[in-house]
Amino acid sequence: MSDPSAELEELARILASPDAGAGKSLAYSALLRLQERSVSDPDAIRALAGRSRSLVSLLVGDVRDEDEEIAVQAMKCLGFMIHHPAILASIPVGVGGGVLESLANVIITAKMKSVCNLGMWCISMQQFDGSLLNAHFQSLLKAIVHALDNPFGSLSTTFEAIQAVMKIASQLGEMMRASSHIWIPPLYRRLLSTDKRERDMTERCLLKIKSIMLPPPPTLSKVLALDMKERLLVSMKDMLEQGFKVQTVRAWGWFIRLLGDRALRKRCLLNDMLKIPELTFSDQDVRVQIASQFAWEGIIDALIQPTVQAQRSNTTKEKQMQRTNKSRFDTDDSLSSGFLKSIKLIMTPLIGIFSSKSDLSVHSSCFNTWCYLLHKLDIYVNHPLVRNLVLDPVFEAAFHSGPLIIRTWFCNLCLDLLDDSISAKLGIDEKDSDDQVGQNMSKTPNQGNLISGRFSWNQYPIKWLPWDPCQLDFYIQVIQTICEVSVASVAKSNEDQSLTCDAALRMFRSVLKLVQMEFMSPSTNYDDIMWILKQILMFVKKICEDANLGCGDRKGTRSYHTSFLFIQAIFEQLQPSILGSPLYKIPLDLKYVENWESVDDFRRPLDMRDITYMDMVSPVVYLIVLYHVVIQSHLDKSKAEATPWGSCKYMEIVLSSDHPSENLALINALLYKHANFSCLELWSAVAGGLKDHMNAAIDPSMVQKALNFSTIIHLLSYPFYVYSHQMEKIVDTNAADSSGEYHVSAPRKPEVGHLIEEWISLYGFVSTMDIQLPAPNTFHGLLCSILNDCLQGNTSLLEHGNDLGSSSDNPVIDFISFYGNLLTYIVEQNLKSEVRIDGITAGSDSVLHFAAK
Repeated sequence: MSDPSAELEELARILASPDAGAGKSLAYSALLRLQERSVSDPDAIRALAGRSRSLVSLLVGDVRDEDEEIAVQAMKCLGFMIHHPAILASIPVGVGGGVLESLANVIITAKMKSVCNLGMWCISMQQFDGSLLNAHFQSLLKAIVHALDNPFGSLSTTFEAIQAVMKIASQLGEMMRASSHIWIPPLYRRLLSTDKRERDMTERCLLKIKSIMLPPPPTLSKVLALDMKERLLVSMKDMLEQGFKVQTVRAWGWFIRLLGDRALRKRCLLNDMLKIPELTFSDQDVRVQIASQFAWEGIIDALIQPTVQAQRSNTTKEKQMQRTNKSRFDTDDSLSSGFLKSIKLIMTPLIGIFSSKSDLSVHSSCFNTWCYLLHKLDIYVNHPLVRNLVLDPVFEAAFHSGPLIIRTWFCNLCLDLLDDSISAKLGIDEKDSDDQVGQNMSKTPNQGNLISGRFSWNQYPIKWLPWDPCQLDFYIQVIQTICEVSVASVAKSNEDQSLTCDAALRMFRSVLKLVQMEFMSPSTNYDDIMWILKQILMFVKKICEDANLGCGDRKGTRSYHTSFLFIQAIFEQLQPSILGSPLYKIPLDLKYVENWESVDDFRRPLDMRDITYMDMVSPVVYLIVLYHVVIQSHLDKSKAEATPWGSCKYMEIVLSSDHPSENLALINALLYKHANFSCLELWSAVAGGLKDHMNAAIDPSMVQKALNFSTIIHLLSYPFYVYSHQMEKIVDTNAADSSGEYHVSAPRKPEVGHLIEEWISLYGFVSTMDIQLPAPNTFHGLLCSILNDCLQGNTSLLEHGNDLGSSSDNPVIDFISFYGNLLTYIVEQNLKSEVRIDGITAGSDSVLHFAAK
């Protein structure tokens, strides 16, 4: 291999010779080969760097040569010299300035396309320092604009000019931005070219320099507004008529971006421009609709970003979350009406698509555009007024219309978005809330993953603010919207009903996690807890009362079941220390309770506490009353099966509170308000929960001391009162029957065997407790006296036992079975303890006599 230094010396001699002739072309070919070799040959690089000053001067002289071959070769060699960092470092500043001026001059004066193109290529390849480029910026700008105007009408010239634009923009961003009104017009006009390659390379360039251009300088917007009136609007309309709809609307998106907020100040121009997407949004071609969604991001860039920056500059963020149930925005009056109008304008077509039966790909593109808007809104996506415009209508649309597959996909995306916002709030240390505003981010889904409904939030950060209690209103409103859609969807399929119910419940559970976090925070005070509890209970109350309005039909049955699930979610998600605490009393403001009438024919214990409208009760009692009201109202109008209580989770909360006897007394009062078989479900849950709680207590004596004697007596007596009252109804119903035979109906009766087991189990456990009794044997004596009263009221029915038949559906048979088994058990237990029981013999004889038959 030859010595690079010697070779370069010989080549330089030939290139400097005025009589080189054809030898100059050969010398340039050899120089190009040497430059290629230098990529892997350090000696060649050192040789080129050592002779860079003289060599560059020779190259600059030859780029103006009239011989195209020489000029082209010199340009290629020059491009390498000013691109390689090691060589460039050895070129003096003065020589470098001469290179830039020579290139600019050659580009402007070139009569050959190849020379002009290579001149642009050299500019796109150079690695000069920014200060040197700055000094020669005007010359470079003129050359770039000249090439963008494309004097040769060549696609290659356009390509090289665009490459040079991106290079200079990356090196001199501010200067290029300041002069954008000069060089961007010849660029953006190419968006309306009929040549696809020209449009594509132009759009790639705009995407590359987007951060430099936006928001656009006023000078650029002004030039574009004038250009739009004079030629671009007409050109876009012509392209639409020719069928270039996708191309036109994509160009429109860039034009509206480059107009920026000037579009709002030029109302007539904006209205004229909006006629383009009005046509494409409603087009039948899916590709046109999707292109319209992408282009619509342009108006988001134009109208939102500068406004948000202005809003933030006028607003001082609070350093700590307000603990007065108010948002950080509650005192923020800086939102202008123009800003809100801009949001309405942007949301109008998006809501239209979300509410339509468009193709799934159109919906996914629309969702992506909507998420882009959420991103651009910055922290103002959390503002109540903004939320009402951008979030509420989308969540509402997600459950309204269209094929089930689209709505399932769409509502899952919306719920995932809300879950993500909740997750961000759950993961924040409250003391660092304001410092971490920018870190609480959710991402919009990748376009390619939208169709499946499974995606990662990895494109646009959404700045969810840390949790504050006032946001509870928003989340509850979203759930309420979903529930209202569910109630309205009577004619829809079971899949539709399941979708809305599951979505509402999923959202509610997520919100309860936030509430639980708030309750656990040491900075949460009493007023905060009361406000949150009232919001939650008011919501569930409305759900239940709305369900009562539809009881008796399919819609009512579904709403009734949903109501139960909401109540159950509260018990499962919120801590018992809050729900069962006597500190947090809630007024019993239920309409059903207000309308209760006293039961004159039902013998309530005189010493029992009554439960009335607006009584102050703990949240757990409120919820139990609410659930019971739903069951009772539902059963009054429908014979459908009620949802069982299932576990004793509720009673665990009742009995784990500081004053279990008070809560239990209120539940007893609720039971005695109703003497229906259906209420025995609640009684069974209460009895089982009481027994299990006492059995599992670490210190049973503490539980026993907390319970009231009369409360337990009333609880054990309740099933007898129910049966007594129901049997009296049968007697009254058949009193006028002349046949003398009893005709009994089968109202919703419980499983008598289960009731017997529950009663015996509780009685056996309580009878061993060390309860503070007012007098010896009062517990057994008083209980037996109550049972005797119940039996005495039904002696006439027992006397006709032979006429009742033996049907298993006969409630009278259950009545006798229940009394007979329990009385037998009581007698046996007391005989074992040698305790005499007075006052029970007469009634028990009748029951036992019939049971023997």
